[in-house]
This record gives sequence, structure tokens and C-alpha cells, in this order.
Amino acid sequence: MQRRSQVRRRRLGRLAALVAAAVLLLAGCGGGAPAGQGGTGGAGAGGSETGQGAQIQEGGTLNIAMTGDIVSLDPAFAYDFTTNQVVDQMTEGLLKFDAQGHVQPNLAESVENPNPTTYIYHLRKDVKFWDGNPMTADDVVYSMQRILDPKTASYVGWMYGNVDKIEKVDDYTVKVTLKQPDAFWQYVPATTAGHVVEKKWMESHPKAGKPEDGIMGTGPFMYESWTPGQQIVLKKNPNYWDKAAGGPYLDKLVYHVIPDGTTIVAGLKTGEIDFAIDAVPADQLPLVQKMDNVELKMITGDQVDYVALNNSREPFTDPKIRQALNYLIDRQAIVDKFAHGASDPAGPTLVTPGLWTLGDRSKWEEAYKALPDYSYNLEKAKELLQQSSRPNGFSFKLLVDPDPVRTGAALQLQAEAEKIGIHIQIEKVTWQQLATQLLGKKDYDAAMDIWGSDFPDPAGNLFPTFLSTNTGDGGSNQVLYKNPQVDQLLHQQNGLTDPEQRAEILRQVQAIIAQDVPMIAIDYPKQTLAINKKVAGYDFSALWYWDAYAKNLHFTK
Repeated sequence: MQRRSQVRRRRLGRLAALVAAAVLLLAGCGGGAPAGQGGTGGAGAGGSETGQGAQIQEGGTLNIAMTGDIVSLDPAFAYDFTTNQVVDQMTEGLLKFDAQGHVQPNLAESVENPNPTTYIYHLRKDVKFWDGNPMTADDVVYSMQRILDPKTASYVGWMYGNVDKIEKVDDYTVKVTLKQPDAFWQYVPATTAGHVVEKKWMESHPKAGKPEDGIMGTGPFMYESWTPGQQIVLKKNPNYWDKAAGGPYLDKLVYHVIPDGTTIVAGLKTGEIDFAIDAVPADQLPLVQKMDNVELKMITGDQVDYVALNNSREPFTDPKIRQALNYLIDRQAIVDKFAHGASDPAGPTLVTPGLWTLGDRSKWEEAYKALPDYSYNLEKAKELLQQSSRPNGFSFKLLVDPDPVRTGAALQLQAEAEKIGIHIQIEKVTWQQLATQLLGKKDYDAAMDIWGSDFPDPAGNLFPTFLSTNTGDGGSNQVLYKNPQVDQLLHQQNGLTDPEQRAEILRQVQAIIAQDVPMIAIDYPKQTLAINKKVAGYDFSALWYWDAYAKNLHFTK
């Protein structure tokens, strides 16, 4: 899955003015008091307790910081870390992930898997869309077929690659038939690829997913407004079907688009920002850790910062050039200088140690140590360039969003590449612009990117990103890498059920890709949540980007 942007550095004088202006803006548009005053809830009915005896306060407005704008309100196009955290509060999947990454029932109360290619979903009968209409099998079939239809060009459409048929059995039963066994399919209904929208409403709203029409879902929060580049406002769904934990408690969620990370940090300190996932710049994490009113949570995830080299465009069709560029990155120096403890240097693979979940972990560690060592080596880079199709060097453009680690890596790569005759033009773009390129037409030489697995499975960082059929519009193969052997192995493992067999094949895939290096892996970043200490009710997990995290969030008394 795609990720977010973070901080943009500015001169000190301009920064002070920007921070002051942003704080005033937040105070005016948030609709409530700072989190330190418990939001706008007043004296709610909350009598239950949370945390260490603190009582739940009903109501209030939660101010959430995002470093970029969303792409769409439509779950078919919710496949980045910014868009998902908004869409997940409005539309829901048939299944959901729990805090440990296990799949649990959701809109489907149960699932039958009578054979390796058949899944039968029994739907809840008490779920209604915000307009009061019941959710039925017609809505589920419509929603899933939209993802399956190549004309939709859904960003999560690749997850339906093995789907043969989606059928309505009766009003509350849906059957999915696969072309062949698929190790991924068990997870898909817990992602936005399994989210349900209302068929009748969608067919009568040609601008569904856009600010004018919004979306129609079943989630705990309903769409109110989207002012592009500024904010998205969601309001409480008073008739939400899931009463298990008592939520939703909050009246409103206001997502503020704040590209400058320094402004987000200032908002956290003043209490004007209550909640920020992966939005605090790495270089400012120490400041947030010292705040009395904010708790900073940091977890090891399954994400990778990397340079996506367009393998379909010269000179990146030449593996020696890709290898040469890999030797120009000093990963440890980048992590030390820019990540401030929130990242680890990457190996030549997108399979992070956190994804060694399949089969014997020791075999993954052994395979990782056997991968090529692309530690910084200027002489080796020179040697490979001389052996390549461009011994006299070349020029290319690198797209970079404002994240400090990725920006730092880009600048370091630019400086080192210049030493061997490779000239890199860095083009700074917003995260929204970058995500549109990466998931759209892919018209770039190279782009700084970040990927996180969609599932608690090592194939989640290999299958979507390196399968050749995922190179088209909406596809997630952002390096446009095509290797028939890798395709064959990825499909082979996806049709198996034995974990050890799948793991062995995936380690083979990893080794092939590490030799080809269609990308430059930089680091394995950790995930962060900065949350006001007056807010409780969410168990931060590595798969947060599929969570309806605001469902149980609340202010405390």
C-alpha cells in the first residue's frame, strides 16, 4: 500500500508565521475546543470507564492531522495511507483485521470455505446504509464486481486477479468462486477491496467519491464535506449497527490537511491537533516525546522506503545501472541522520523482518543474510557503470515528496551519483501528486516511494509490487518490473496452502529480485501515532490503515 507525505522545510521566519496562522485556522475550523479541554462534548452521558479508571466522555470533535489530501472518497481508490484513514471510517469490509492481524467477521457474520476455490459469505441482517436502506447481497455483489471490472481501474483491483465469479445466493448470502486456490483471498474482504457501497445510491450519483456527491456507506461516521487541500469533515452515524463496544462516541472527525510537519507538531503541543498517524516528521519525534499532553506510540511495521526505478524506460532496463545506483546509498548514514530512531537500514528486499511470518522464521533470517550486500561502495558503483550500457553517465528526474527521510535519501543519492557522472534532477511534489503518478499512468523516470504490506504475509510486499500484470493504470508494480520467472513463482506460491512451501518459493522470489534490484530499498520505517492523552479507545496496530479506528475513540473525563 502507498504511504503519506510529511514535512516541508522552510526558513525560520516564514515557519513562525505559518505555525501561527495554522493554529488560528485550526481553532476556527475544528468546531470544538482543544483536546486538552475535552473537545466539544460538554458533559456527555459517558458513565463507562476506560484506561486507568478514566470515564468516557460522549461527544466532541476530534481534530486529525494529515500531511496530504485524499485521492477519493470511493473505497475502490482508497489505497494509500492518507485516503484510507478517511474512507475506513465511512465504508466497511465484509471482514476486518483485529489488533493481532487476524481476520474477524464484520459485515459478514460468518464465512464458509467448503473447498479451496469457494468462499460463501453470510451477511448480517441488521446493517443499514446511512440513508436507512438495508445492506443486502445486491450491494455486496455490486461493490465487489466494481473492483473486479477492469473498466473501474480500481487501485485494489489486483486483489481480484483469481476471482472467477461473484454471485448472489439469496438476499443475505454471497458466493465468490476463484479460478484457482489463492493464499491472499482470505484477507481481501478485510481491505478496501472488500468494502461495501450502496448499489442504488452509486448508480444515481455520477460523482460518487468526489466532494460534490461524497459516498454512501455503513460505517460509524458519515460524509459531511470535503474541501480539497484543506479538510474533510465526517459526522457521527447515530444508527451504526455495531453496538458491541458502545461507540461511536465522537460527534465529528475533522481531518486537516497540513503539509508542514512543524505545524502539525505545533498543533499537537497546543492541543489543536488530537490525533496524527505517521504525520510527525522523524526529525521532530524527540520534541513530541517530551510533550506532557501527548503520547507517542511507535511500532515496528512492514513498510519500506525505496526508489522506484522505471524498469521499462532507458537506462533502467539495464540491471548493471540499477545495481550501480544501489551501491551509492549509505543506508545507515541516512537512518542515523534523518530517521532519529524511527527506522532501520533496509536490505535489498521489500520483505521486512516483520513479515517473516510464514513458515520457519530462522530460514527467512538465513535467506536474508545470503542476499547481495549493496552497502555503500563508490568504486563498485563506478565499476558497474563502466560495464553498463551508459559508461559515460546519464541524467534522470527523481520525484520526491516532502518526507524528511526520503528527501534526505534523494539528496544523498544525487550527490553521490554526480561523482560518477549520473546527474539527478530532483522534482519536489506533494504526496497526492506522487500517489497519483505511482498508482496511475506511471510516467516517470524514478520516484521515491514507500510500500507497506496489505496483509500479514511476506507475499504482501512481493506479489502486488513485482507481478508484471500489475504495471498498468491502477496497478501497484511501480517499478514496472517484468520477469517471467518471478511471475511464475508468485502465481505458484499463491495457489498453495502449505506455509513452508509458500515460504520457500517466496524466498526464491526475494533472491531473484535482490539480484535484479528493480528498486533501491532505503530503510524500514516504524509507524507512529501521536495522540492527545485526553483521547482513548484505540489499540494501535501494524495494519491500522484498514481500521475504522475512530469507532471507539473518545475523550476522557
